[in-house]
Amino acid sequence: MIAPPWWFDLKQYAERLQRCSDEELLDIYFHIHPIRYQAHYLCVLRELRRRGVKPQIARRPFAGVRWDLPQWVGALGWLGRSQVASRLMFGLLTLLLSAVLTMLSLTPVGLATLLIRYLDPFTALALMMGAVWAWGLGVWLTYRAGARGGWTLVAVIGSSAAFWAFLWTRAFARIVDALHQPLGGGGGWGF
Repeated sequence: MIAPPWWFDLKQYAERLQRCSDEELLDIYFHIHPIRYQAHYLCVLRELRRRGVKPQIARRPFAGVRWDLPQWVGALGWLGRSQVASRLMFGLLTLLLSAVLTMLSLTPVGLATLLIRYLDPFTALALMMGAVWAWGLGVWLTYRAGARGGWTLVAVIGSSAAFWAFLWTRAFARIVDALHQPLGGGGGWGF
């Protein structure tokens, strides 16, 4: 199908857009290809701005899996409408996310502790620092996911629970045992 003559002249196209109603203009905005018809798209944007019309774009909560906990809770349908249920679900998701992220961050520390045959005090200290960094990483990533304000305390509790669980593992006991070893150990280098 060949386009009408007014389509090729951008001045005529802009005049035609001025005669459209707001609904028609929004329909054009949502159905025009912004890359293929870039000049026409810019004309539509100019007209929308001139009228002060702001298109309401539907939220896509799981598109691209963004780290946005409030958006995830709002996308759960009936939970988004009930304030008490949405806050409870948000708190549980915050707690769970921070605990899972901390456990995932502690996994390399635990594996390294169990796979290293001889654990000296310096390596044990580095692994202990890695465990503390894992706790902080869990809290920070949950904060970045949307647990702001008082919800950060919930993230700290979730991350601390995962760290507390790590403290009761065999890997942590091995780190503590290595920290209690004398520094000059077994070689000819001791004084």
